[in-house]
Amino acid sequence: MAAPHGAEGRPHTRVLSACERSVTIDCPDADTAALVDAAFGPLRAPSGTSRQTRGMGYRIERSGADRGFRIFTDCKPVTHVDDADGLLFHLDKCLTIALQRERPELYFLHGAAVALGNRVAVLAAPPGTGKSTLAMAMLQRGAAYLSDELAPIDVSSLLVYPFPHALCLKAYPPAPLRVPAGTAAIGKRLHIAPALLGAAVSDTPLPLGAFLFVHRSSQVSVTSRRISAAAGAAHLLANSLNALAHQDDGLAVAVGLARRVPSFELNASNLDAACADVDAIFTA
Repeated sequence: MAAPHGAEGRPHTRVLSACERSVTIDCPDADTAALVDAAFGPLRAPSGTSRQTRGMGYRIERSGADRGFRIFTDCKPVTHVDDADGLLFHLDKCLTIALQRERPELYFLHGAAVALGNRVAVLAAPPGTGKSTLAMAMLQRGAAYLSDELAPIDVSSLLVYPFPHALCLKAYPPAPLRVPAGTAAIGKRLHIAPALLGAAVSDTPLPLGAFLFVHRSSQVSVTSRRISAAAGAAHLLANSLNALAHQDDGLAVAVGLARRVPSFELNASNLDAACADVDAIFTA
């Protein structure tokens, strides 16, 4: 059911690339292709890319006269979504799960990833904590962009792979941050291409510099603090997406990473202070 190999040459087909794997999304028309570009444009593979990973091909159809879509895949039955927001959300989750299946040796964290001085700060936290907003603030201060929600880590080399789809916010950011012109407001989400923020986008894996476990609290005066390897490992396990793919349900990997990479808790309730602390951590 997927688009055929070499389909990038077709006008409404997109080939995306992440973690050294590629995926083809066959769109029914220019409007649907524009939706995919709004969310996944930075993941577009170079022209001429034809390699497709089995099980990572998708074909989208319009669902009758309503605003819905049907999604076909190589190995799964049809899925129906109600609108454009649902389509992009479903595709994002499909890609995330497919990459974990294709690269089980990588350790996938639910976290944003930005680079300062060629080293990566992984901002890990549960959904709704403000990772994407903090990542946006860091990009506007000159950080390079890898991802706003997925940090795939090569455990042996400590390299972080990029997953640079458009920055996705669930709400407008607090002042003084502003959503740039050109932002795609689709349903409940704002999709911001990193280029609109003037941010460089990494297209290669970069060395991991630190884990920053993000939370928000108006009751804490200290913005960041170094935590122990044991506490870091606990945070890593809490934010891991594929712990079961690793030895001892991911415990050994989490402990090993926390011993090799410094971990911090970061209060993001004050974005300026949080960004300054991240800069200070990486300067030190």
